[in-house]
Amino acid sequence: MRRRTLLVLGAGAGVATALPFSLPFSLPATAAPASLRSFPVEGTDATVQLLPGPAATVFLYAARRFHYEIDTLHAGDLVGSTDALDLRPGWYAPGVTGGLLPYQVTVIRDIIAECDGLLAWGGDAAVPQEGRFTLTVAPGNARLRALAGRLSGSLSGSLTRGRRSARVGAGTALPYTEARRRRAEKIQKMMR
Repeated sequence: MRRRTLLVLGAGAGVATALPFSLPFSLPATAAPASLRSFPVEGTDATVQLLPGPAATVFLYAARRFHYEIDTLHAGDLVGSTDALDLRPGWYAPGVTGGLLPYQVTVIRDIIAECDGLLAWGGDAAVPQEGRFTLTVAPGNARLRALAGRLSGSLSGSLTRGRRSARVGAGTALPYTEARRRRAEKIQKMMR
């Protein structure tokens, strides 16, 4: 576990004291380095270590939407594993809520709804972690493979039954429409 130092400044006295500070959480457990691969996040200079396959596709979709619709991501802002993705782990402290504005939470809920509830947001966890996304199924799950196919197929504009599939890539969703908000609320209730 890494140790951090918390600098406490005395008010009026001009005294500074360094106290040891341990993070009350651990970053996601990583798989063996050989099983993870580095992936670039489209539109950013960021890369993240993820398990190749459907899980990576879904996590990269979430990171891309976060980057385009919530806040800019930079190199070093992402920590991945086989079943979790942490966005800016130092910014969104575990157990703390309110780090995101209401419109940003709306976008996150839309991302979760677009992923059919196969991706969970850490802000809804018993101990909230607003910068974390986790899978709700195993990385090789058939439903996750189907979702990844839909997300990656629509991003490349692939043909589905002879016609172009509806785009769900970053920047194309309208998370504020009534139908999408209702869908996001339904998914949120199912996940409780």
